[in-house]
Amino acid sequence: MGVDEVEMVTDDPALDDVENRLISIVRNKLNVPCTLDDNFFALGGGSLDALEVLARIREEFGVRIKLREFFRAGTVRELRHLIGSVA
Repeated sequence: MGVDEVEMVTDDPALDDVENRLISIVRNKLNVPCTLDDNFFALGGGSLDALEVLARIREEFGVRIKLREFFRAGTVRELRHLIGSVA
């Protein structure tokens, strides 16, 4: 693996399935590594990216999260809580 390449491991056994899937969605959209506690916007995500992530969450989990809730949540951990509270 080259110095400039980023390893995009998506399955962490310490995380549950939903958390791993959410991290994968964010990583694939932003093309950067992320953890449960990284802020989506600090990673370089913008409002259009957020809308695309929300569409993917709706496809994957059948859950509608409002954009303002996404902005308030900011992290995968908080998104996980939102999915758990509406699923």
